[in-house]
Amino acid sequence: MAKPQSVNPSVNQATRQAKGDPAHHGPQCRCSDPISNSTELRQHQQAFYTFTASPLGEILQELGLATPDQVRAALEQQKTSHKRLGEILTDQGIVSRDDVLRGLCQRFGVPYVNLRQFDVDPKAVAQVPGHFARKHMVMPLLLEEDRLLVAVTDPSDSELINMLRFITGKVLEFCIAPSNDIAYAISSFYGGQEMQSALEDLAVFSTDEPFHVDADSDEVLGNERPVVQLVQSVISDAMARRASDIHVRPREAVVELYFRVDGVMQHIRSFNKKLLPAVVSRIKIVGNMDISEHRLPQDGRSRIHYLEKTVDLRISIIPTIHGESVVIRLLDTQFALKDLEALGFAGRDAEELRHLLTRNNGIFLVTGPTGSGKSTTLYTALDHIRSTNVNIITVEDPVEYHVDGITQIQVNHDTGYSFARALRHILRHDPDVIMVGEIRDDETAKMAVESALTGHLVLSTLHTNDAATTVTRLIEIGVEPYLVNSALIGVLAQRLVRCNCVHCLQEEPVEASVRRVLGVADDEVFYKGTGCDLCHNTGVSGRMAVYELLVMTAELRKLLAQRTPADEIAEQAVRDGMTPLTASALRVARARKIPLAEVYRVRL
Repeated sequence: MAKPQSVNPSVNQATRQAKGDPAHHGPQCRCSDPISNSTELRQHQQAFYTFTASPLGEILQELGLATPDQVRAALEQQKTSHKRLGEILTDQGIVSRDDVLRGLCQRFGVPYVNLRQFDVDPKAVAQVPGHFARKHMVMPLLLEEDRLLVAVTDPSDSELINMLRFITGKVLEFCIAPSNDIAYAISSFYGGQEMQSALEDLAVFSTDEPFHVDADSDEVLGNERPVVQLVQSVISDAMARRASDIHVRPREAVVELYFRVDGVMQHIRSFNKKLLPAVVSRIKIVGNMDISEHRLPQDGRSRIHYLEKTVDLRISIIPTIHGESVVIRLLDTQFALKDLEALGFAGRDAEELRHLLTRNNGIFLVTGPTGSGKSTTLYTALDHIRSTNVNIITVEDPVEYHVDGITQIQVNHDTGYSFARALRHILRHDPDVIMVGEIRDDETAKMAVESALTGHLVLSTLHTNDAATTVTRLIEIGVEPYLVNSALIGVLAQRLVRCNCVHCLQEEPVEASVRRVLGVADDEVFYKGTGCDLCHNTGVSGRMAVYELLVMTAELRKLLAQRTPADEIAEQAVRDGMTPLTASALRVARARKIPLAEVYRVRL
C-alpha cells in the first residue's frame, strides 16, 4: 500500500471517487463509535477524510466478520444475482447490516453517524426537499458556506450523488447511517415543514380535484399536491418508526397525530385544524371511500410500498363532535418469519409445541384478546410445519401475511364466502394442514372439529382469556363434548408484553399491593427501561409473548367428558405440567426482560 498522504478536508473524496479519480490513502477512519453531534463531526472532518483502496470483502475479512471462503462464495453469487456484496452477506446471515455500514465507512473514509442524538442544522434540511429525502433515504446534516454534509446508506451511489448535486448546487460531503435511523431523522425534521407547506396550499386545495394517485405508484412526490405529500409522509414516517397504527384525532382547536409503537401510543405532533378536512379526504381517496360522506363511519383498505416493504392499510373513519377521526392499521405483508424461541417460547413448552405441530390430525387453538400476537404465532408454527413438505391451506379475514409456498384464501362476506363455506371447499383440495383465521360461530367450529377428526391438522384462533376456558368455550359454542374430547390436542393462551430497553435499565419501584397480588417478596428487585434516545424515550424495545400451553392428557379428557368447570380443568392442567400465564410472565420479569408492571397488566 502506498505511503499515507494528507488530504485537504474541503475536497469531497466520495464525489471524486464517483468520477473515477484514483484512490487516496490517509489516516485510518475510526468507525467503531458512531459520531452523535455536529462538533464531533467537524473535528472528524478536519482530522480524517480519506478512503482506502481495499474492496468491502477484504475489509470485512480484516475486521474478522467474514472468512475468505464466505466472501468468495458471495462474489460468485453476485455474478448471477446482481446484488451488492453486502446485501448477499447480510441475506446469508454472515454479517449484520450494521457491520456492512461500518465496512463501507472504512472503505470510503467517511464517518459513521448516530442520527438518534444528532443536532441537525435546519439550514441543511432546507436544502433537500422532504419527498426526495424519503424516496432516496438521504438526510442533510450540516451546511457550512457551500459545503453540505449528507447522511446516506451507500456513498458509492453516483446517480444519487449527481441528483443531490443538481438539487442543492452545493459541494457534497457524506457520512454513513443505517436506513432506519435516516428514516427516523426524516420523520423528525421534515414533518413540520410538510404541515406548513400543506397549510399554505390550502387556499387552492379542493376535494373535487382529480389528483388521485395510486398508493402503489412510484410517481415522484414532488409533482403532487402538498396535502398528498403530507398524508404519504405520515404513513411512511409511521412505517419508519415500526408503528402498528396511525391515529388522527380531532380536538376542539387542533388535530393530534399519534403512532402506536410496541403497543404504546406515542404523540408525534399537532397540526392546524384547518388541515383536517383535506387530510381526511385524501385518506378516503387512498382507501377508495366516499369523500362526500361525512356523517357515517367508513372502512377502506389500500397498499403501499416503502423501504422495500409492502404494507397493507386498514382504514377506519368515524365522525366525532370535533370532526372525522381516522385510524390506519399497518400490516406488513412480508412477514419476517422467526423461530419459536425468538417469540418467547422456551424449554419444555417449545418442545411440547413442536410435538403438537408434528401431529397429522387434531385441532390446536391459539387464544387471547385482539392484538395479543395470535397471527404471528400461527404463522411461525406454519413456517415450522412448511419445512416438512406438506400441503398447507389457510382461510383468513383478512390475509395478514403473505407466505410463499402456502395456499392462502381470503374470506369475502359480501359474496357469502364465509369461513365455514371455504372450509368445505378446502377439504376437497387434499390439504394436510388447515389454518382457519378465527372461529367465530358454531358452524365454523363444527367444520373445524370435523376436519380435525378426518385426518387433518387444524390451527385456529379463539377469543378467550385463558387455556382452560377455551376447552369449555368450544362446548358453549355448540360443539358436542365428545367431539371436542376427540379432536382437541392443545391450547395456547398468550399475551404480548413490552420488553425493556437494555440501554436505559433502572431498578423499578413496585407498590406493595402489586407485590401481594403477584406473590412477590418485598426484597425482590425488578427492572424497567426509563427512556433514552435509542428507544425514543419510551423505555420499551419490542414485544414478546408470555403464555400458558395446555396439552390434552388422558386426565383432562376424563374431566372434559364429565363437563367439569374451567377452573378444575386449569388445576389439572397445572398438575400435568402447564405453567400458568402469570407465572410465565413473572419468570420473564425476573430475567430483567420486562418490568413487573407488565406482569401485573397481563395477569390472569
